Amino acid sequence: MKRRDLLKGLIGLGVPWSLQVLAEARPVRVGVDVCPFCNMTVIDARYAAQMVTRTGKVYSYDAIECLVDHLNGYGGPKVQPGELYAPDFASSTAKKAEERPVRELTFLYHPRIRTPMGGGLVAFARAEDADRFVAGRRLKDVRRLTWEELVAEGKEHAWVPPF
Repeated sequence: MKRRDLLKGLIGLGVPWSLQVLAEARPVRVGVDVCPFCNMTVIDARYAAQMVTRTGKVYSYDAIECLVDHLNGYGGPKVQPGELYAPDFASSTAKKAEERPVRELTFLYHPRIRTPMGGGLVAFARAEDADRFVAGRRLKDVRRLTWEELVAEGKEHAWVPPF
């Protein structure tokens, strides 16, 4: 085997590994990260969401509704999404998000749920935690959505309300 072929082979082996390392959520930096959709600083990690692009760039969103609206083309820079994450509201705090892949979460919508952008969306990893959240706030007619339903409905109307 030629030296050149050996080097090409070694470099080729390292590329998939390095991209895999890049494609994961990083801790949300409250008060530092700026949402690429609304240009607001992330103020509460319980509502923040993240996108890791196919090239490994990480975008932190002020709210779940900003991520959905960005994906649906309502604004923000052009991106090629890779991994998408949202916080489990029950296990997150205002300063630290417990990010989970969006497909593992159940999303709740109600206009009285106060979020940084006013879209009324929160996410939960466990149904019991979502039920406790709804009961504790005495919310009626709360909508439960999967990620796919959330994105599909976002194509019909933006989740971030007009100001």
